[in-house]
Amino acid sequence: MADAGWQYFVALPDGQGANAAIGRLPTDGVRIWLRHRSGRPFVAGRLAEDRVLTAERGDTRLAVIGHCSATQDELAAAAARIDEVTDLDRLGLAWAGSYHLVASVRGRLRLQGTASGLRRIFHGELGALTVAADRADVLATVLDAPPDPALLALRTLDALPHPLGDLPPWREVSAVPAGWYLALPPHGRGPLVTRWWQAPEPVRSLTEGGQLLRQALDDAVRVRAHGTQSLSADLSGGMDSTSIALLAARHRPSLTTLTMENDDQADDDAEWAGQAAAGLPDLNRIVYSSRELPQFFGGLMALDGVPDEPSTALLSAPRLRAVRERARAHGSRLHLDGLGGDQLLCGHPAYHHDLVRRRPLLAAQRLRVLIQLRRSSWGAEARGLLDSRSYRRWFTDRAHGRIRRAPSPLSDWGHFPSLPAWLTPDARDLVIRTLRETAATAEPLAPTRGRHNDLLAIQDAGRLVRQCHQLTETQDFSHTSPFLDDRVIQACLAVRPEQRVTPWEFKPVIKAAMADVMPAGVLTRRTKGDGTTLVAEGFETHRRELAELWDGSRLAALGLIDPGPLRELLDLPYTDSLHQGAMQSALSCELWARATAARPAPAPHP
Repeated sequence: MADAGWQYFVALPDGQGANAAIGRLPTDGVRIWLRHRSGRPFVAGRLAEDRVLTAERGDTRLAVIGHCSATQDELAAAAARIDEVTDLDRLGLAWAGSYHLVASVRGRLRLQGTASGLRRIFHGELGALTVAADRADVLATVLDAPPDPALLALRTLDALPHPLGDLPPWREVSAVPAGWYLALPPHGRGPLVTRWWQAPEPVRSLTEGGQLLRQALDDAVRVRAHGTQSLSADLSGGMDSTSIALLAARHRPSLTTLTMENDDQADDDAEWAGQAAAGLPDLNRIVYSSRELPQFFGGLMALDGVPDEPSTALLSAPRLRAVRERARAHGSRLHLDGLGGDQLLCGHPAYHHDLVRRRPLLAAQRLRVLIQLRRSSWGAEARGLLDSRSYRRWFTDRAHGRIRRAPSPLSDWGHFPSLPAWLTPDARDLVIRTLRETAATAEPLAPTRGRHNDLLAIQDAGRLVRQCHQLTETQDFSHTSPFLDDRVIQACLAVRPEQRVTPWEFKPVIKAAMADVMPAGVLTRRTKGDGTTLVAEGFETHRRELAELWDGSRLAALGLIDPGPLRELLDLPYTDSLHQGAMQSALSCELWARATAARPAPAPHP
């Protein structure tokens, strides 16, 4: 197992193979947290003591793993009311926080993660027994499952349409989609995956939604601030992290906050962070220079400890870990951030495809502004807005190359990847075949394009943030991202899309939620730093190291890439259009493939 994240767990049916599965886990720190009535292990793994709450009532065993507002008495009362695994439907949103829900009811198992996919469930077969885990690499170790070349080839693309991004890169390992749960019968065979979460109907006004979001965020932060462990928080000056930091300071006035100063004159984040902190004199405010962190693209050659799937988060690992060490040096054991806020609060412009069918005059008014901002044309936008193809038809047409003119992102079902020049012929065949096979059964996340893209963006954020957390987690430290809590997502998505997203105002829902806490200047901020200059500098400094990475490439050895086109890119000056997207995906996939190739073999079957 690539041991990046310290915490993990597995869940096992009450079968003969349970002890064999436990014996194939890494031995360091493994503990059995719950047992079946037979005495066989039910939930085992390596978890922080304060992130697990369990209850047993009769034939029911119930656990919440993560940050959860439930008390011991509340969990015990919930366990006493459960007669079937379907009774757990009401518990998914019953408590604030971000947590896995794991239960055994008369030997029947149910495991679920979160709506964003920040917390996930995977499953696979070990002999006649279905084993479940919250990390794909842990499960791959138990099953002795190798990486899947077809899925590795897909991960070198710049983006993947739903549902391909959900597929784990290991053979024999299956993923439970975000918002669904895994159910297992007592004999442990024949897993069933069922939806438990539905996005709310977007019927709330901006005022109502702001109140709901404020309550949900405050509850989310309170869960993390409860107890005695030391906290820290990002205070970047952006709307999202600043909201979390200001709410956390209400519970912990002496909160440690971290603000990074960038010497790029176009980046004024630190100035806005200073404004936000001005009214909080008890903050332990730490301001540091971006030059104190490793450069972008630096430190990748010696990278160890990767997440359980390829991710562009790997490229930020040295910087993320440097921030972690800074927080730990100031006593922090839990660090709050604003990650996921952009995807949740900004909304997707494809909702205009929905709006033009419900309120055509309002849609036309807004499109006039957006066309000017995007320097587009009515003709280009009209073609996309009038396109009424289903998701499956769109996916199929894309996979078979039938769409020559890319529709406007204002109205498309999503981004569809192009095939990069560095894929080998065999890899191209694998990718094309996988895309076409997936198209035959593809279903959207929601019936309308706007809501589908909203959910896709939230799940993509959940996946990326999950990898960031795995990269920085240790035995005594972790990151946490309250914007990706289920009840926070529920509150935000309940707002009417035409009020949640407008061309005239940035993130109106969080402004409504934080109006009485956020300084007025921050609420009206119209700038945003992007760090492009720092990325370009890091690329220029480390381009030779990156080129050397393709010598002895693991992906090339697997027959998936030709390193030549990638080396050619490294000879060119940095630009977002050339060096973001697919190039960074390929680089991340190479780093991950190298690390997982060196993972230790599991213990043999007893």
